[in-house]
Amino acid sequence: MKRIALTLLLSVGFLWGHDLHHKVEQTPATVVGFSFGEGTEFSYQPYEVYAPQSKIPYAVGRTDKHSRIVFIPDRPGTWRIKAVSDDGHGAVVEVKIDKTLRTSGYSQSIFEKFQKIFVGIALIFALSLLFQTVQKRRKND
Repeated sequence: MKRIALTLLLSVGFLWGHDLHHKVEQTPATVVGFSFGEGTEFSYQPYEVYAPQSKIPYAVGRTDKHSRIVFIPDRPGTWRIKAVSDDGHGAVVEVKIDKTLRTSGYSQSIFEKFQKIFVGIALIFALSLLFQTVQKRRKND
């Protein structure tokens, strides 16, 4: 009888050891979203997140349905997020995390940095071209 009780007791302990526990928390997380220039989603693509001065990934996975990567940094510094699709399209984004573990800045591509300048130059060029075209038509009439 003692053997049966001991076996049952050990079996129950063994079963509890294989139970997967979870908890749900509301925490401030860093979210990085990706998309292609024409607005095409970058959904379900592989990524790696690297903590400051680390060569081993802090997190790996796939972007979600809305092309986002979400992680909760555990220390300040510059974090690197590398997202590359199977066909080779991708980006490396550096996110600066301050001492309060909040996002304080991030790297941008050359186009993102100078987008307003590019648009301004294109607008000036288009307006001057339109002006010249109107002037030529007036001269020909």
